[in-house]
This record gives sequence, C-alpha cells and structure tokens, in this order.
Amino acid sequence: MFEGTGATVEEATGAACAAAGLAPEQAVVEVISEGGMAAPGERIARALARVRVIAMPAEAVRGKALLEDLLRRMGIEVQVRVRRLPEAPAAADAVQVETVLLEVDGTDLGVLIGWRGESLLALQTVFNLMLGEVGLAPGAARLIIDIARYRQRREQAVAQMAQRMAAGVARTGRPVTLDPMPPYERRAIHLALAGDRSITTESVGADADRRVTIRPADGSRA
Repeated sequence: MFEGTGATVEEATGAACAAAGLAPEQAVVEVISEGGMAAPGERIARALARVRVIAMPAEAVRGKALLEDLLRRMGIEVQVRVRRLPEAPAAADAVQVETVLLEVDGTDLGVLIGWRGESLLALQTVFNLMLGEVGLAPGAARLIIDIARYRQRREQAVAQMAQRMAAGVARTGRPVTLDPMPPYERRAIHLALAGDRSITTESVGADADRRVTIRPADGSRA
C-alpha cells in the first residue's frame, strides 16, 4: 500500500502509483483527503490532496473492463476510476467484505442516473448479473457503481439526515424506523452512526422493504 500527495486527487494518484510501480489503470485508489484551494498567504502543502493505492483486485479488473464495454455499447463515452470504500461496521446488514467503487465520469450522464437514482440502481442490477456476482468466491471484493458522484452525494445527504434522527432518538429514548432504502444508503447510515455510543442501528425487513431502525443504546434514555 502506497500513499501520494498532489494539488489534485489525480496528481496524488499519479504520485502514489509511481511509488507503487503501478499504472493508474492497475490501481485501486482510496482518497484520504481531496485537498482544496489554499487561502491567500496559506502554505500550499495544507491544501494538498492525499490518496492511498493498492494493486487492483482481479474482480475489479474484470468489473471495470465489463462496465466500460457495456457503456461503450450503449453509445456513452465515459471514464471509469476504481476506488476503495471504508468497510461497514459489524452492525451493518452486509457480510464484511471489501467494497470497491467503480466511479463513472463523463458528460450528459443523467440518463444513467434517472429519477431518484432508479436508472443507476437498474444499471447496478444488470451489471451484477453480467458479472456473475452470485458465483464470486467468499470474501471476494464487492463492486458498486457510482455515476458522476450521485451515489456519494446521496450518501452524504442520508448520513446527515440519520445524524439528526439519531440525536432525537438519544434525546427521547424512542426508536425510529426510516423509510425503505437501497443497500448503499443503509450502509451509509450504519457508517455515519457507528461511532455514536448513545444509539445502535440495525436493518430490518426484506428485499425492497428493507430499512434501518435507530434505537437507543442499552441504558440510554432521556
């Protein structure tokens, strides 16, 4: 595992890949900090992006090539980058496996997102079937797709909402069950609230009706 810094995530990735002896298309990138513009008079080092890279798992190599080919056949020109995501805590509803993000960038990608992300969810389902996800060996990396960072923005919005709900649960002592959500949004909630000792989270229900319940931790009451 190698780290790199740069003015942008792309520059930091290039530096880390060079240190690791990997071509960018062979690496999985974990963004530690996206950096930002330095304020007037501020040392530029304080605004640097920082990333960590490892060699791309075989599943990610296969998935990236498959997704690029699928979108090219649809007549959509894109770039696909591969990133690692933090693991969900043990309380989450998924088996603890490495999660790899296939991040799609390009122009006019709204058709791949759809109303409230419905097209993105459909694309993920088709991709999973094409990849033969059910046949992956235990512990194999799980591949998820994001389009123009839509999933990332939704996760941030859901996490902020969950934190507000968790504060209310801790204050009143009453559990709250949220609306049904896709797996990645439930995962975002579990991650966002993992460090809050005043509450616990669990996923309940099945299939499309699966949702998150936020409960007070043992002995936590208003």
